Amino acid sequence: MNRRKAITAVVAGAAAAATVSVASAADKEIDVLTDHWRKSKTFTLKVAEAMPPENYGYKPFADARPFGGELQHLGQAEGFYLGRLGKGNAPVAPKGDTSKATTVKYLTDSFDWAIGVVGQLTAADLTKDFGAGRGPSMTGLDLLYEAMIHTAHTRGYGEMYLRNKGIVPPEYDV
Repeated sequence: MNRRKAITAVVAGAAAAATVSVASAADKEIDVLTDHWRKSKTFTLKVAEAMPPENYGYKPFADARPFGGELQHLGQAEGFYLGRLGKGNAPVAPKGDTSKATTVKYLTDSFDWAIGVVGQLTAADLTKDFGAGRGPSMTGLDLLYEAMIHTAHTRGYGEMYLRNKGIVPPEYDV
């Protein structure tokens, strides 16, 4: 084999190995993200369960959403961000019912759907550009981060609602 063929073979082999390595890293990242959504579901449901049913209509001030509405908003935002990935339709938010039973079921269904969406992602989905819907164009990874940040932010509101009612929020232990 001449030198040119040998160099070409080595370069091609290295490129193939790098591609496998990048794909493997992306698969690992998707596993990490899916695990994050499972933990987020667990913690969010702990926050939801901590509020007694009779306080699901509680608002800390007149313009605020009720506690149940705030948590349902969390699920709606998951549907908005992750829905842009094109992996299926999010559960429909309840209309006019912010009761504990309805809200907890909706959150459970929303997180189960979200976990399924994240689990379907590929390495290409993380860097793919998802055109502007109601907002700027974003990559798949951008959409995931936006959903994570919004969920943590909104769940934090829920924890403050609990504190306003004299309830110690669940400890973050997931």
